[in-house]
Amino acid sequence: MGDIKRIVVVGCSGAGALAARTLKKLDPSLEVTIIREQEEKGLLTRCATPYIATGEVTVDASYKDDKIFLDQQIQLINVKAVGIDKVAKKVTTADGMSYGYDKLVLATGAKPIVFPIEGIDLAGVFTLRTSGDAVNILNWINSRRVKDVVLIGAGAIGLEIAYLTADHGLNVTIVEKMDHILPGILDEDMSDEVEKYIAEKGVSLKCGQTIKAITGEKEVQSVELASGESIKAEMVIVSGGVKPNTDLAKLAGLEIGRLGIKVDEYLRTSDPDIYAAGDVIEYKDFVTGVPSAGRLRPNAVIAGRVAAKNILGYKIKYPGLINSFATKFFDKCIAGAGISESRAAEYDIKAVTAKQASISKHSMMKGRKPYTVKLIFSDDSKKIIGGQIVSDDIAPVKHIDVIAAAIRTGMTALDLSTFRCAGQPEISPDPGIEPIAVAAGTAWRKLYESDKIG
Repeated sequence: MGDIKRIVVVGCSGAGALAARTLKKLDPSLEVTIIREQEEKGLLTRCATPYIATGEVTVDASYKDDKIFLDQQIQLINVKAVGIDKVAKKVTTADGMSYGYDKLVLATGAKPIVFPIEGIDLAGVFTLRTSGDAVNILNWINSRRVKDVVLIGAGAIGLEIAYLTADHGLNVTIVEKMDHILPGILDEDMSDEVEKYIAEKGVSLKCGQTIKAITGEKEVQSVELASGESIKAEMVIVSGGVKPNTDLAKLAGLEIGRLGIKVDEYLRTSDPDIYAAGDVIEYKDFVTGVPSAGRLRPNAVIAGRVAAKNILGYKIKYPGLINSFATKFFDKCIAGAGISESRAAEYDIKAVTAKQASISKHSMMKGRKPYTVKLIFSDDSKKIIGGQIVSDDIAPVKHIDVIAAAIRTGMTALDLSTFRCAGQPEISPDPGIEPIAVAAGTAWRKLYESDKIG
């Protein structure tokens, strides 16, 4: 790959930053340029934004300084990219400058979905994506002495903002159009426990409801539901998901799918000299094979590294999307990986499921806390295709990574029924109720009931 000398990366979040840094790490002689929006200075840990918005952490603590790029002699251009000339192989910026490339990485990320609701433009209505958004929310809470807030959307960010604002004494209402929280991640039988806990914490949850209008003269005063109910609110935070920033890719004539830029298994776009990674691309689901949105930081980080290595000729396939996920609401920890039982039904996958309750420490230990694991298996292949965890302790929720690894390696219910975890009374459940093995054993009996395996 000696003919590759100049690489331009557009975007500087998880995918773009990791692509640029990996390229320079593997070949320091490369000329690597990052073109980014002016507000993208530094590298933001985006999952910090709910904590910035409620004053739990500072903006400075959430950024990695530009020194990490400058130390690797990566050129930083703080001007918006506005065009790509695929023939001349150059990127044009808003100030009229252009930057030539041998290979290009598009990591332009995503932007919040803003619903076409009456009153959505009122002062006091926010989305949360950048550190600037987070600071604006914090300033509004403090300057207006906000007491009542409505959160639209019960996804991960919605739940985290809900608990953080409630923990600061605000009256919080969550409105979710689906019938239960974290749709597509948790099945209803797992979300029920979390929803009861949300109510216990004094947060009002309204599932299966839609917003008719946000009312107020200049600033938010209330939220009107389609049901006719009116909810007092001095602030509204919209957390209805994100959509990919594909404008630059469209201008360049790259192929765009329903959920983002189309890429092959090596993260190449329809132009072989242009790669794409992160929130802007359309992923291939590991279980179903259908295009999926994987807009989580771990997916972007890995994609950035894979794109960089493939630019240098390594031919590494980006694995299908398993979308390991975790979030937190007060002391309740929630995680998921693969597909849910309900999602399997949507794709006509006959699923066999099993749930197992356990505790975070051996039964004789003080401070033990309950948690539940649900495993989803394909009836045809007997392989695990999904898993969910709801836990009252932090440690067990990380077992979702074990489940994700099992999905990727194609482990069956029989394989997992003999799964071994390290055991110690203070830091693990009793081996007799290790929930992955026990739940897999339950599923094995359902899947292999006609077999005579002892």
